[in-house]
Amino acid sequence: MKRILLLIFLCSSIQFASGQHTHEENEEHQHDTTATESQQEDTHSDKNKADEAITPEFPDDDDNVKADLDSFPNLHPLIVHFPIVLLLLGGLLQLIQIFVLKRNLDWVILLCVGAGFIGAYIAGVYAHPHTHDLSEAAKKVLEQHDIYAEWTIYASALGAVLKLGSLFLLRKNRLFEIALFLVLGFAAYSVSEAGHYGAQLVYLEGVGPQGDYLESEDDSHSH
Repeated sequence: MKRILLLIFLCSSIQFASGQHTHEENEEHQHDTTATESQQEDTHSDKNKADEAITPEFPDDDDNVKADLDSFPNLHPLIVHFPIVLLLLGGLLQLIQIFVLKRNLDWVILLCVGAGFIGAYIAGVYAHPHTHDLSEAAKKVLEQHDIYAEWTIYASALGAVLKLGSLFLLRKNRLFEIALFLVLGFAAYSVSEAGHYGAQLVYLEGVGPQGDYLESEDDSHSH
């Protein structure tokens, strides 16, 4: 009987000790889980803050993104791309016209060259940017830009006049069309060179971005 009671006591003691150990393990595991979740939340919060700091905020309204014309110190960059495209296209179409001699194509070429001349004149005369405090290197680049821009105006004006002659006086004259192509080809070359030096001024010499080295439209018109 004593042995049975002793055996029961030993079994109860072992079961109690095992249950207490399991309870301690559960508490420790729960504590570790809580700490891990808290650490993950802190990491996620820090990541969100970092993303918010890196990602710029853009207004939802498109009107706040698009600048008004009055915001630009000069309208030259808004105009100059039109004559570049039109005169290059006009020269290419005139090359095709040498072989096809289509009257309808003459009208398209006249439209391209005429509009290209008007755009080149406005960009080079009316909207020509006035600069100040340029470096010597930038002054030389600007001088070359202005030379080619002036040649573009003259060549495109001559090309438009000759194309009128091609339409109404010397129709389907291949030799005349070749001569006209030389003029329009020179206009296309000049506008390409002017664009090259213009890009060099902006991206290499820093003339123009955010109005650097440029006078405002009001100051330019007052001179």
